[in-house]
Parts: sequence; C-alpha cells; structure tokens
Amino acid sequence: MHIKTNNRLTIIAVVAAALMLATATASIRAQPAAAATATTGGGAATSSTGQQTFTATMTGSEEVPPKNTQATGSAKFVSSSDGNSMTYRIRVAHINGVTMAHIHSGSIGKNGPIVVTLFKSATPTGPVNGPLSQGTITSANLEGPLKGKTISDLVKLINDGKAYANVHTQQNPKGEIRGQISPSASASASASTSPGNSAAASSSASAGSGY
Repeated sequence: MHIKTNNRLTIIAVVAAALMLATATASIRAQPAAAATATTGGGAATSSTGQQTFTATMTGSEEVPPKNTQATGSAKFVSSSDGNSMTYRIRVAHINGVTMAHIHSGSIGKNGPIVVTLFKSATPTGPVNGPLSQGTITSANLEGPLKGKTISDLVKLINDGKAYANVHTQQNPKGEIRGQISPSASASASASTSPGNSAAASSSASAGSGY
C-alpha cells in the first residue's frame, strides 16, 4: 500500500508539472502576437496624425512696413496624411487689383523669399470679396529656398513659425495684406470643409483669376 501511494503521488506530481509547463509555453507563445498588435496600433496612430491643418488671418497691419487698407483675407492649408501634398484655399474681402498671392519664408515682422505661389494673374483682379484661389501644392510647386525639397520641409517651416501668406495688389506690389501661418486651433480637418482640387498650385492660380 505504501509503494502504491508513493506511485500515485509521483504520477500526480508529474501530471501537475506537465500542466504548468504547457501553460507557461502557451503564455510565452502568445506574447509576440500581443506585441505585433501593439506595433500595428502604434503605426495607425502615427498615420492618423499625419494630416495637419494650418490657417492665417491676413491684414494690412501685418505687412512690413504696415499698409493702411481695409482689405482682409484668410488662408487655410491642409497637409495630406502621406505628407506628399497640401491643399489650400484663399479668401479675401475689400481688395482690388490683386496680382499675386504667396507663401513666404519669414518670421513675424520680417520679410522673406517666396516659397510657394498661390495666385498669379497678368491682369489685376478685383474687386474681390470671397474666394481668390484654391488648389493643391506638391513638391514640384516649391520654389526659392524650398526648391527641390518636400512638402514636409514646408510643414516644418510653418510649424517653426517661419512662414506667412500674403496678397499683392497693383497698388501695393510688395504686399497689401499678410498673416503668419500657424497650426489651426482645431485638431481635425473635416473632409467636407477641407479645400480639395487636383490642380497644382500654378494651375489653380490661373483658374482663381476668374473669381
């Protein structure tokens, strides 16, 4: 009886040890799957935050030197999630003889070179009260110090506070209204309100002269 009891205890101990080993092995094998899920989730989060919205409010007082004008304007820019393009929309009010609109490289209070042309017309346009130009900027539209670079370089310039939008007129050829471009207060851009146009900036600028 004593020997049989010891054998039973030994069998029970072996079975218990085998069950513990199997459980531990299953747990170890499950970990890589969990890690893969976490990695995928992290990648999705990064992609979803790729799109950024920027705005600028343009007035004569922001020009350097300031301009005495009743004209005002607003600009909205939305970078694509893949970072390869940026859509834009320019609206103005009480402005006449518009010739050009640009994004310039420059901090507040300082003038700088053109990096993107947003509107250009051989014939002064206006008076304008409403949309002036809209379109899509790609790396091919970058000029000046950004020529040959990417949209991510333009986004960095804006996030660094070193980009402004302005509108030039026949009366003020160096710029009548201006505004620093900065991240929008709204974190998300609605597809219904985001400017969308398959034309490049230079093409949309010509179309904009018809407004």
